[in-house]
Amino acid sequence: MQKIKSVLLSIIFFLQVLLIFLLVFESRVELPAWLQVAGRLHPALLHLPIGLLAFFSILLLAQNEFKKRAFKKITALTLLVTSFTASFTALFGFFLSRQGDYGSDALTQHKISGTVLSLLCYVLVLAFDRYGNKRVLFSGLAIATIGLVVFVGHTGGTLTHGENYVLAPLESSIKEIPLDASLYRKAVYPILEKKCVSCHNEAKAKGKLVMTSIPKFQKGGKEGVEWIAGKPDESRLIEYIHLPLEDDDHMPPDGKPQLTKQEINLLEQWIKAGADFDKKLTDLPEGDTLKVIANAMLASLIRPIEEKQYDFSAVSDEKIEELNTPFRTVFPLYQNSPALQADFYVKKSFQLKALEELKEVQEQLVVLNLSKMPITDIDLAVVGTFKNLEKLNLNFTEIKGAGLSSIASLKNLTSLSLAGTEVRMEDLNAVMGLPVLSELFIWNTKVTEEERQILTKEYPKIVIITSQFIDDKVLRLTKPVLVNEGIVRKGDKVILKHTMPGVTIRYTLDGSKPDSTSSTMYQAAMKLNSMVKINAIACKQGWYCSDLLEINCFVEGHKPESSILLAPPDKQYPGDGAKTLTDNRKGYTDNFREPSWLGFRDNSFVAEFNFGSAPPSIDKIVISNGENIGGYIFPPTEMEVWAGQNSTQLKRIKTWKPELIKDYRSQRIEALEIILDSKVNYTVYKIVAKPISKLPAWHSGKGKKGWFFVDEVFFY
Repeated sequence: MQKIKSVLLSIIFFLQVLLIFLLVFESRVELPAWLQVAGRLHPALLHLPIGLLAFFSILLLAQNEFKKRAFKKITALTLLVTSFTASFTALFGFFLSRQGDYGSDALTQHKISGTVLSLLCYVLVLAFDRYGNKRVLFSGLAIATIGLVVFVGHTGGTLTHGENYVLAPLESSIKEIPLDASLYRKAVYPILEKKCVSCHNEAKAKGKLVMTSIPKFQKGGKEGVEWIAGKPDESRLIEYIHLPLEDDDHMPPDGKPQLTKQEINLLEQWIKAGADFDKKLTDLPEGDTLKVIANAMLASLIRPIEEKQYDFSAVSDEKIEELNTPFRTVFPLYQNSPALQADFYVKKSFQLKALEELKEVQEQLVVLNLSKMPITDIDLAVVGTFKNLEKLNLNFTEIKGAGLSSIASLKNLTSLSLAGTEVRMEDLNAVMGLPVLSELFIWNTKVTEEERQILTKEYPKIVIITSQFIDDKVLRLTKPVLVNEGIVRKGDKVILKHTMPGVTIRYTLDGSKPDSTSSTMYQAAMKLNSMVKINAIACKQGWYCSDLLEINCFVEGHKPESSILLAPPDKQYPGDGAKTLTDNRKGYTDNFREPSWLGFRDNSFVAEFNFGSAPPSIDKIVISNGENIGGYIFPPTEMEVWAGQNSTQLKRIKTWKPELIKDYRSQRIEALEIILDSKVNYTVYKIVAKPISKLPAWHSGKGKKGWFFVDEVFFY
C-alpha cells in the first residue's frame, strides 16, 4: 500500500507542476485531437473530487465515532484519491478551455481557482500525513479547500449556465419593463434570454456571440452578423434554429429548451421588419403581422399570467405525449396546470377519430382549436362531451349552424369563434344563452351587420366581433387558397377560393405572374391532367391585391405496381419506406419527420418502379421534393432516369441537372420535372437523385453535406 501511495503522490506532484507550466505558457499550447477528447470528460470527472471532499467533511465531523487507527486510514485514503482526481479534473478542464468560446474573465477565474484547488488538495494530503488532524495548519487548509470548492463551482456554473445560475430561482421571474420600452426589449429579448443567453453571455460567449448587450449582439460572433435585416430566410440566427436537432450547428443545442413555433415566428417577423432595436410596439400599424404576434405573446413573456385554479386532477406526462401526433398537439395551458389545450393541423390529414381520442382527457381539456378542420355539425356532438371547455375555435370549418345545439351544454365556455363559417343569426340562439360566454367571433359569416346590432342589444355582456380589422385603412387581401390540399385525384377538378365574398381571383398556369386586369379570371373549377404550377392573386375594389400565391398542384399520375428503394434513406428520416413515394400523401415543410418524407444525405436517392405487364406510355416524371435552404435541404445536383423491360437490363434514358440555387429563399415544396425525349412504354424505371455534396460558398454551412427530401414520384 505504501508503494502505491508513493507512486500516486509522484503522479500528483507531476500534475501540479504540469498545470502551472500550462497556465504560464498557455498561449503557445496546441492540443492534439485525443487531448481535446480528454478535455470533454471534465464535466463528468469533476463530480468525483467534489463528492470526496464532501465525504471528507463528514469524516471530520463524525471522527469521534471511529477508532483513531480506522479514522486515520480512511481519511488518508480519501484525501489521496481526492487529490488524484482533483489533479486530473483541473488538467482536463484546461484541455476543455482551449476548445470553447468563453468570456475571458470568468474562464481565467475558473482556471486559476481550479488549479489552486488542485494544489490545496495535494498539500492537504501531505499535511495530514505529517501532522494528522490535530494541528491548526491542517484545520485551516481543510476549511480553505472546502470553501474554495464553492467558488470553483460557482465560476464553473457561470461558464456552463450563465450568470447567477444558482440564485436565479430566488429572484422574481417577472422583470419590470418600462411601458414605453422598445418591441425588442418587450418581446424579442425575453425569448433570447430564456433560450439563448445561457450560452451567449459575457462569461460564456459561444461562437464569440454575446446577446446580453445590444451593441455586441449587433456586431455578431466569429462568423459575422446573425441576421440580414428584412431577410429571415438568409439569416444565420433563423437558419441554425431550423437545422435538424441532431446537427452540431442546431440552436439551441439538443438537450436545451427549444424555441416554440410562436417564438420562432416572432424572431422571423422581427428580422423581416428590419430587426429594429428601438421601434416601439405602438409605432407599428394596426394589422401588422409582427404587432399581432408580439401582442399575442406579451402576456406570457413579460407579465404574470393570471392562472386559473382547477379542481380536477392532472393527467400523466406519458398520456400527453401519447396524444401528441404530427397533426395534433396537446399541452398544459400553464406550467404545472392540469388544464390542457389541443390544437389540430393539416386539414387533409384530419380524422374524426383524432377528436374522439381526446375523450381520454375530456375533464382536463379547456381550450380546443379546430380552425380550418373539416368539422361538420354532426361532429359537434363529440365537442359537446368536453364539459370543461372554455375556448372553442371553429373558424373556417364546414359547420352550417344546425349543430350548435350540441355545444349548448358547455356551461364554462367563455369564447366561441365561428368566423368563416355559414352560420346564420337564428343558429346562434342555441349558444347565446351560455352563462359565461363573453366573446363571439362571427366575421365572414352569414350574420349581417344589422343582425349583429340586434344581438348586441339583446346580449350586452357578449362582445360580438364581425370584422377582422379594427380601422378603415386600405388593407391588403390575404392570398387565395387551393382547396385541393395534397394531391388531386384523377377526374377531380382544381378549386381556388377566397374567404371574403366579392373577391376576384386572377391566375396563370405557365409560370408567369398574374396581374389584376388581363390575366385569366378564375370562374369555375379546372380539370388538370398533370402537375401544374399555379400563380394566383386575389383582388377587390377598395383593397390592395393580395400577395402572390405560388403553389405546385400535384395531380395523380400512373401508379406503378411496385416500388423499391435501392439505397436506404437516412435512419432519422425513413418515412414509410418505398411506399412513401406512391401513396398519394403529401408532406409538409414544417415537419420533415412526418412519415410522408424520405431524407437522404450520405446516400443518393435510388428507387425502382415496376409497371407490370401493361406499362403506360410516359413522357414526364415529376418528383415532389422539400426545400429548406437554411436547414441544408436542397434540390439534388443531378438526376438520372434508367429504363428497361426488366430490372437487369436498364439503360440510362435521361440525365438532368436542376438549376443551382444561388441564394436563400423561403421553405417550400418544389417539383422536379423531368421531360423525356419521347413517349416510352418501359416496364421498369429507376430514378437516381444525388444530394448536394458540398453547400455553396454563399451558404453559412459552406462545404458541409446537404439533404435531399422526397415525398412523391409521379409518372405522366
